[in-house]
Amino acid sequence: MVQEKDKHGYTVTYDSTSHWGVIFQSWGSIWPKVLPYCVLNVIVTIATRVIQNNLDVDISISDQNLSFLNLAIAFLVVSRVNMAVARYNKALADLQVMFRESIEIMQKAVAFTFTNTDESAKEWRNELAYQTCMILRVAMAVIDYPEQQQNVWDLEELEESQRKEMKEYLYQETGTETNALRWASGIRSESLENMRVPIRLGYKLRKYVYSQKLCNSEPMDQIKEMKIIGSVDAFMGGFYGIITFLTTPFPFPVVQMARTFLFFYVFTVPFDLLTDKSGLVAHCIIIFILTFGFMGLEFVSIELNNPFGDDANDYDNLGFAYTCMEDIQCAILDVDGHEWTEKLHQRLKNSS
Repeated sequence: MVQEKDKHGYTVTYDSTSHWGVIFQSWGSIWPKVLPYCVLNVIVTIATRVIQNNLDVDISISDQNLSFLNLAIAFLVVSRVNMAVARYNKALADLQVMFRESIEIMQKAVAFTFTNTDESAKEWRNELAYQTCMILRVAMAVIDYPEQQQNVWDLEELEESQRKEMKEYLYQETGTETNALRWASGIRSESLENMRVPIRLGYKLRKYVYSQKLCNSEPMDQIKEMKIIGSVDAFMGGFYGIITFLTTPFPFPVVQMARTFLFFYVFTVPFDLLTDKSGLVAHCIIIFILTFGFMGLEFVSIELNNPFGDDANDYDNLGFAYTCMEDIQCAILDVDGHEWTEKLHQRLKNSS
């Protein structure tokens, strides 16, 4: 039995082996969005037949007049779906890189330093875990900003010292007496300013990894240190990929052309069927299925264009981030025990 995702679910699930289950599943279905267009086009079909029969007016369109659109529509619709699927897969791949590397950062740090059990080493690991969780949480807030409209520096789980420092390095008025705004070369949107914050935290995380030479009585060698830095680099690479996704939407001319051709084609087919000798019921069934197919593919493209948010088909990136934070806490539990894990948990409790 397919269950709807709860707070920590990730996306719509279904049984691909059940044909009828897939066809009639309502959770995540495109049917509610497409059905009004199908009904509208059936009404257009009936209306055109009534007008032609009762008013003796020839409003039919020959097959030759629409034939030139067939290839264009097929190409534009399929191309749009393919590009939307490619963008969708790339965005989720970048997101998975961030999830994977956030765990890798902490697991490598624990594996390389678990023999060092003094207080300074435990403190270093705990702070590293916290900073890793925070950069992941802030990155998720950047992804969710278009839907939630919440600035990352206003997140509840941030400590006041972090919040204050973030505002000082923003090129935007934040209510602080001094910040980086005085060096700004132009006006930036809140969305772009939010994207700066994980970049700043990535820089601080790198600095903190290198600080282990000063904090630990038995510092890691350079090779081990660089492996952790490599995971930070990979994490930031995934985030830069997400920035690319958020700042480069689907090309508007392609969307405009595809949608214009689509609507024109779908809603002129009823006029073409006036020259066909089949009955009205057969025409209505054909129009309903044709409209569902073409408009459905367009709505699929729209769904895939933004895989993050609150819709059923959107990916629950924050839910997965919570899972990664739990895995990071488990790494601390393994090496430093319950006391230090509880300290970390108390700092993160508002985010989970």
